Amino acid sequence: MARFISETTFEDIPERVRSRVKLCVLDTIGCGLFGSTLPWGKIVWDWASEWAGKPVSSVFGRSRRLPPALAALVNGTMIHGFEMDDLHKESIVHLGAVTFPAALALAETLDQCSGAQLLSAVCIGYEVGARVGSSIGTSHLLRGFHPTGTSGTFASGAAAAKVMGFDVDLTRHTIGIAATQGAGLMSAQYSAMVKRMHAGRAAQAGVYAATLAQRGFTGIENVIEAEYGGFCSTMADSHDLARITRAIGHEWEAEKITFKPYPCCGSVHTALDGLIEIVNEEGIDYGDVEKVRVQVSSVTKKHVGWEYRPDSVTSAQMNMYYCLAALLTEGRLTVEQFTPERISDPRILDRVRDISVEVSPTLDALGPLFRHSVIVEVSCRDGRNFEKRVDHSRGSPQKPMSDADIVDKFMTNARAAGWRQAEDIKAAVMGLEDLGDVLLLAGLIRGYARTD
Repeated sequence: MARFISETTFEDIPERVRSRVKLCVLDTIGCGLFGSTLPWGKIVWDWASEWAGKPVSSVFGRSRRLPPALAALVNGTMIHGFEMDDLHKESIVHLGAVTFPAALALAETLDQCSGAQLLSAVCIGYEVGARVGSSIGTSHLLRGFHPTGTSGTFASGAAAAKVMGFDVDLTRHTIGIAATQGAGLMSAQYSAMVKRMHAGRAAQAGVYAATLAQRGFTGIENVIEAEYGGFCSTMADSHDLARITRAIGHEWEAEKITFKPYPCCGSVHTALDGLIEIVNEEGIDYGDVEKVRVQVSSVTKKHVGWEYRPDSVTSAQMNMYYCLAALLTEGRLTVEQFTPERISDPRILDRVRDISVEVSPTLDALGPLFRHSVIVEVSCRDGRNFEKRVDHSRGSPQKPMSDADIVDKFMTNARAAGWRQAEDIKAAVMGLEDLGDVLLLAGLIRGYARTD
C-alpha cells in the first residue's frame, strides 16, 4: 500500500478518475463554504483561532490562516457540517471531508505545489481510504464506530504523504501514525455537534502524521494487518485483507463515489427517492398520502430507523422518520427543513406518526452492498396503495447525478461566496491539473470571506 501511494504518478491515474475526483473536490469545497456559516463551524473556528500559531493554511470563509493541523481540523468539520458531503458506500467513509483538508493544508506549507500534485494526492487518498474501509465491512459501523473518523485516517494519511512527496518508508510511517489516531463514536448522531468534527479530526490526523514522520517519528509499520492491535483485527468482527490491494491501480474507488442531493444521512436517500418517485409517477400529492411503510436492512434500521426525538439538527438529519415526514409535509427536503425551529415543527411531528420503518429479511439477505435497499409502501387517503423497491439512490454510481447537477449543487452551497467567486473556484477546480500553484485555489476559498 505504501508503495502504491508513493510510486503512483499523476499519469498513472486515468483521466476519467481525475475528472471524477475534480467533481468531488468541487462538491467538497461547496460543502465547506456552506459549513463555514453554520454554528458548529463557527465554534470550531473561534476555538482554533484563539490557539493559533504560525498562519500557513487556509480555512473556508476566513481571511486569517491557521497552522496546518488546525486548518485541517476546521475545514474537515465544515465540510462534514451538514450531511451533504460525498460518500463511498462500501467503506461508509465521507472521503472528501478527510482527504482534501489534509492535502490542501500541507500543500500550503510547500515552496510550491501544483494543481496536478494536489489532485494526485486527493485521488490516492480516496483510493486508500475506500479500500481499507471496505475491508472491514459493516460490522465496524454496527459496533458503533463512525468510519469517517476511523477508516478516514488512512485516506488523510495517504493524501498527506502523497502531497509531501514521501518515499515508501516515510509513507509507511505516515500511515502508521495516522491510523492509530482514528476515532469516532456513532452515538454522536443522536444530538451532538461533535459528529461533524469526526471528519476534521481524521483530516488532522493525516497532517500530524506526515509532519511527524518527516521529523523521524515512527508509526506502526503493520498497522493494517497486525494480528493484535492492528486496524482490521481490532475494528471489525471479520475482515478481508485482500480487498485492500485487489486490482489496485486498475480499478479505482473514486468511480464508486455517491454525491448527495439531500442534506441528510445517505442511508435515508433511497427511501426519499422511493417516495418521490411514487408521488411523481402516480400523479398524487404528498397531502394525499396517509401512511408510509419502509422496509429496510438491519444495518439501515439501526443506523437511521430509531425513534425520532427533536433533540438537534444532527438527529433530524440522521433519522428516516423525520426526513420522510418533512418531505410529506413540505414537498421538498433542503437545508430549509433542517433548522432548529423546523425540526420540532408540530406539523412535521404529526407526520412522523404516519411513518413506519421495519426490517426486511429479504433485503438483509442481499448482503452489505445492498444495505441501502428499501421497499417503500404508500397508502393514500382514498384507499389506493403503491409500492416501489429502490436499490440505489440518486447520486450513486448506478444512478449518477449529471456533472451539471453537481456544479449546480456547488453553486447553491457556495452562494455566500458570491457568483463571481464561485465561478472562479469552479474554474480553478475543473482546471486543477493546469494550475501552477494551489495557492490560487487556497486564496479563493478564503478570499471572499468575512474578516473574523
